[in-house]
Amino acid sequence: MRNERLIANAGSGKTHALTTRMIQLLAQGVEPRKIAALTFTRKSAGEFLSAVFGRLAEAALDPEKLTALRANAGLGTIDADHCRGLLAKLAAQIGF
Repeated sequence: MRNERLIANAGSGKTHALTTRMIQLLAQGVEPRKIAALTFTRKSAGEFLSAVFGRLAEAALDPEKLTALRANAGLGTIDADHCRGLLAKLAAQIGF
């Protein structure tokens, strides 16, 4: 696992890129509490976390979204059950 830094202007796709990276890490077995994603505001942190949950939930429920996630994140073997498992693990480990 390597560290990555993403710096870009508003509206350039940072959230999509960061959520893709987080989903990749989760799918590789990295514990959610060991993933750091820094933002400037609580609002953007909430939007980021919501986007991760949303993308995983959509992939768990919609075969087309699952296909898109596989292609976009390079996760050719992920299936709906795996997405549900990642959702459960993430929900159990986020610290509020």
